[in-house]
Amino acid sequence: MATGEMLTSAEEHTRLIEAGAADFVQPDAPRVGGITPFLRVMALADHKGLSLAPHFAMEIHLHLAAAYPGTAWGEHFDWLEPLFQERLELRDGRMCVPDRPGLGLSLSDRAMAWTVDRCEASAG
Repeated sequence: MATGEMLTSAEEHTRLIEAGAADFVQPDAPRVGGITPFLRVMALADHKGLSLAPHFAMEIHLHLAAAYPGTAWGEHFDWLEPLFQERLELRDGRMCVPDRPGLGLSLSDRAMAWTVDRCEASAG
């Protein structure tokens, strides 16, 4: 069974994994609090011999899945493509890890237009 895509913390994934309730763990880095909690889930999943199938946003998860010592799967949705200048490269049914700096992606002009270049706050 593959599950975990809606869990919101590394602790919830720990309970799922410790209960033996999944064969494939599907953490979502933004949902669990970032890359560090994702790595905690990944380490426990590897320790238990589970497969990893990060959920959604492979633009974020591809490097993490590639670093997983066990079996890792990924699902590619093109929904996020308008956000980035680059595209994930698919070759022979596999995603290629970009060799560009960072996650290998840069925001598109369209996405940059949605960002705020400054923020003002007053001390209460």
